[in-house]
Amino acid sequence: MGTQLHVEGGTPPLLPELSEVMPAAAELVDQLASEYTRSVELATPQAYWTGLNGWTTDQLSGRVMGGTVTADEVGAQAWAIYATSYWGGMELREHWGTPPVIAAMGDLAPKPPFADVQQGVLALLTQRMAAVRAGGAACLALLPAILREGTTSGPIYGTGYNAGVQVVKTEDPPIGQRRPHRPAKPGAVRINGRDFLRVDYDLPIPTYLKVWRSAFERAVTGNPRAYEQILAGDEGETDLREIWKTSVEYGNQTWGGDSQDVWTEEYWLETIRWSSILTFGMEAASLAAFVALLNQDADAAMRAVMANALYLGATPGWFVGLLDSDAALPVASVLQPAGA
Repeated sequence: MGTQLHVEGGTPPLLPELSEVMPAAAELVDQLASEYTRSVELATPQAYWTGLNGWTTDQLSGRVMGGTVTADEVGAQAWAIYATSYWGGMELREHWGTPPVIAAMGDLAPKPPFADVQQGVLALLTQRMAAVRAGGAACLALLPAILREGTTSGPIYGTGYNAGVQVVKTEDPPIGQRRPHRPAKPGAVRINGRDFLRVDYDLPIPTYLKVWRSAFERAVTGNPRAYEQILAGDEGETDLREIWKTSVEYGNQTWGGDSQDVWTEEYWLETIRWSSILTFGMEAASLAAFVALLNQDADAAMRAVMANALYLGATPGWFVGLLDSDAALPVASVLQPAGA
């Protein structure tokens, strides 16, 4: 089995009503942290929690997209992503200070216990879980609205934004804001607003993403008119291509410039690595949503909605971690076997 870890402390804020749909899952985090620590080499220990966050999203997305997760398990898995995101934000702040964009919020920034942030997660997760528990038909009915969400809660916007963030760190202007003291890293992530839902990573991609990329291509090729209709939407709806373009452009504008000037090169490289990996599951959920709608596939719809639900606490978790200056990071310690 190898070394087993126990993560103690640093519990993220969790309203009672949110805990009902997103219950804390300490044992799951211990399992993931143990596997991660045994499997991953980091350029710097200062990126431990950031790496655990990316590892967690990838591992749990793989389970959902592989069809091995039940509705009863989704909430706890979403909490694991929320918690590790929170720790990633705390880690960044503890080592490098509050990012300028956060500091600029001043008194307008949310305050502990961050009830408004949590209520937003609660509303979205409750909606998703109601559809999942109702079954595939309900998930099919919900997917068009999820795809058109113009924030990181939507799989299209979330994928474009998160991948775009890697571009702004690594590419030269006008598509990025690579700082002179950073090494050139062209193509770390290839994404633009012109090629809808195309992301290329300078990393090996997991099998579950390969499977859904292939399924997406088959579904689009077999149903080109229906695909165009989904993209364009009904009268008065925003074209998904515009949502994609907007998300990529917004990602290209954030976390550039002086927002990461004080980071070490090792931490900078790890954030690119793990933020790219975090995007894998978002992309897979987007692809599965199209497969579901084009093929009227209830099982694919369930997986798409469940995978999207996993990420609803990701961006809010990072945000709260960056702001929660009175909280301390957890400690991951080796769990001694009985009788040792």
